[in-house]
Amino acid sequence: MAVPSSAGVPQFKKDMLDGKLKMGCAVNTSSSLVAELCAYQGFDFILIDAQHSAVNPETLRHLLTAVHAGGSKAIVRVAGHLDRPGIQQAFDLGADGILIPCSRTAGDIKQGVSCAKYPTNGPGSEGGSRSVYFNLRPQLPGGFGKLFDYVTKEGNDRTLVAAQIETKDALENIEEICQIDGLDICFIGPGDLATDMGLSREVGMPACFADERFKAAEKKIADTCKKYGKIAGYWNSDIPGKTELGFRFMVVDADIGALQMKLAENLAKFKEQRATAGCE
Repeated sequence: MAVPSSAGVPQFKKDMLDGKLKMGCAVNTSSSLVAELCAYQGFDFILIDAQHSAVNPETLRHLLTAVHAGGSKAIVRVAGHLDRPGIQQAFDLGADGILIPCSRTAGDIKQGVSCAKYPTNGPGSEGGSRSVYFNLRPQLPGGFGKLFDYVTKEGNDRTLVAAQIETKDALENIEEICQIDGLDICFIGPGDLATDMGLSREVGMPACFADERFKAAEKKIADTCKKYGKIAGYWNSDIPGKTELGFRFMVVDADIGALQMKLAENLAKFKEQRATAGCE
């Protein structure tokens, strides 16, 4: 019998806590073909962006299937901590984890975590409010009987929950946030964090990311994660610099950005060849 991708989530989390870096690629095209292609490149996880992209439940089902076919873990960025339907459907359709954006307080994130966790046992069970529904996933074979074991014994351990630290308030509340049971990862969204801190307006982008106040913020987040046994995450491709600070879950690439960059590079080369051939 096939083993669902979520069965590997506990080891996936342990690897990062043990110091291994997991690298991911964001998918904003809403294309299952692109999602599968990205996964097949060997990324540890694919971040399916349901916050900023055209992703409905049926599209999400296809994207999750494509990512798992390519061998990567599938993380879904939902609309926010109040997105109970989005969180519920992400996991019911087979996601390995979720990323909760836009939160400001520990209470916000705790509410998002509760939607991801069953009130049975395991991390986040106290306060968990995820509802139990009949097995919708071919990734979880066994039918209705298997669902009981999953809900009561395995479900909470197999769900990865990450929260974006992308607001000034979330930064200020990081100590309390890192103590939330069932939260695995605190993930820096650098653009929004710098903007909410007022740095992008004051010193501009990308200069704000080199500002000492921003550097202090990213170090504070990484250090607090380590203090409370959480995983520090970042949307950033500076692997040497950020892993030195302690970040172990990083979105290092994105489908649209990579496509734009490669097409622009190719087109410049082709234009040069056209000019050399005298065919302009």
